[in-house]
Amino acid sequence: MEVNKKYVELIWYGKYDEFHKGEKTPVEKPSLPFQIVETVNEPRAKELQLSLHDAYPENYPRDWKNLLIWGDNKIVMSSLLKGDPERGIPSMAGKITLIYIDPPFFTGADFTIKTKLGDERIEKEPSIIEERAYKDTWSGGIASYLRYMYERLVLMRELLADNGSIYVHLDWHVGHYVKVMMDEIFGYENFRNEIVWCYRTMQTSKSTWARKHDIILFFSKTNSFIFNLDSVLEPYPESYAKRFKYVDEHGRRFMIRGKGGPFGYGQGDLKLEDEQRYPEFTYRQYMQKGSIPKDWWEIDMLNSNSPERVQFDTQKPEAFLKRIILASSNPGDIVADFFCGSGTTLAVAEKLGRRWIGCDLSKFAIQVTRKRLLDIHNSKNLMDD
Repeated sequence: MEVNKKYVELIWYGKYDEFHKGEKTPVEKPSLPFQIVETVNEPRAKELQLSLHDAYPENYPRDWKNLLIWGDNKIVMSSLLKGDPERGIPSMAGKITLIYIDPPFFTGADFTIKTKLGDERIEKEPSIIEERAYKDTWSGGIASYLRYMYERLVLMRELLADNGSIYVHLDWHVGHYVKVMMDEIFGYENFRNEIVWCYRTMQTSKSTWARKHDIILFFSKTNSFIFNLDSVLEPYPESYAKRFKYVDEHGRRFMIRGKGGPFGYGQGDLKLEDEQRYPEFTYRQYMQKGSIPKDWWEIDMLNSNSPERVQFDTQKPEAFLKRIILASSNPGDIVADFFCGSGTTLAVAEKLGRRWIGCDLSKFAIQVTRKRLLDIHNSKNLMDD
């Protein structure tokens, strides 16, 4: 019996309706002007953090303008697909190399933002626009949320380059639903990894196992995608590195090993005369550049004293985004985050010499991101409105 390997489809209320005669409800693609936030080109002080790149990468167009956009990401992405020649914005269809998103986790949380001003903890109430988005996202329960995610993931696939990748950051609430949805949109065969991010927090539970991880679904658009393994190799523990005590013209060597013949396989350190006498049955084991990273990452949450802190509740560590951006893009490529929040993706992309596009519905998130980007020395000015 032949099995259809295309995908197993996830169905929810509203995905198909009577008005489209059993076909999927099409994803609307409104094209409206969006508000691009403007910043200045010069750093505000000499002591600001230096970018990791001192010059333009080779494939970084000199006329490129990074985009920080305030608005509904569905409208933003639809408009980016079509472009806006009058404002010098070309169509981004098939041009974005890497998309990372950290969307809502279907926790029922509203758009209230909790932050800190000095020693005082404050809450910023959602605007009318955010309230409307909240109702559209959550009013129909899980079906509303799935519809919300489906529409946006379809648009993201259209924006991705053929060698591009997408990382979707979720937790246990909806990760399993979104995985099946992405199998349909991106293709089951283009699923690369479920990455588990392990972390420590103060919250504990006495009735369940403590929930101390998120998942990141990593898909490519095609079977030909960027993955820079050498850029994300992990350093060996010192105890392991010490074993490579010999040095020759090829680097640090552990030992001469047997590979069959009179020595067997994996035998202990052999003498040089054994290697000279039986070269076909011996090999030298050298220390590589690093170990291949696993699909579970132990990266600490930012503590309250971290210099990265911008007092934004959902802020992610720069080390976390650095690993993703180094692995799945090259200098000069376009990196996008359509739920940019505190702007970690954009800040790391800027430091690593990538072009970037970011948007968020929250004006407060945009303001936090704008300040953060201004505080990066050599930050290229964002496009004027």
